[in-house]
Amino acid sequence: MRLSFISTVLPYRPPAKWREFNAVSFTLEFMAVETISLRKFRSHGLSAIRMWDEDGKILLTCEGAVRLSLTCRWMRIIGITGVLQSGSL
Repeated sequence: MRLSFISTVLPYRPPAKWREFNAVSFTLEFMAVETISLRKFRSHGLSAIRMWDEDGKILLTCEGAVRLSLTCRWMRIIGITGVLQSGSL
């Protein structure tokens, strides 16, 4: 399962080529998903994402425009890209 989202929190000391960007796009892939619950989904809006590991598993919760929780065995970063975000979320 893949999850893509945009964060307006820039990384500490971003690359110089990101100078013109005001947001970061992330794409994460979750593998060996054991549980998943999607209770709300909007394509635009704000959500708080929290991820941690516990007992050898990765847990993720998302609350806001999207309400999601999942448990998986592995996660990998597919992409991190600087973007120019215009307008409100």
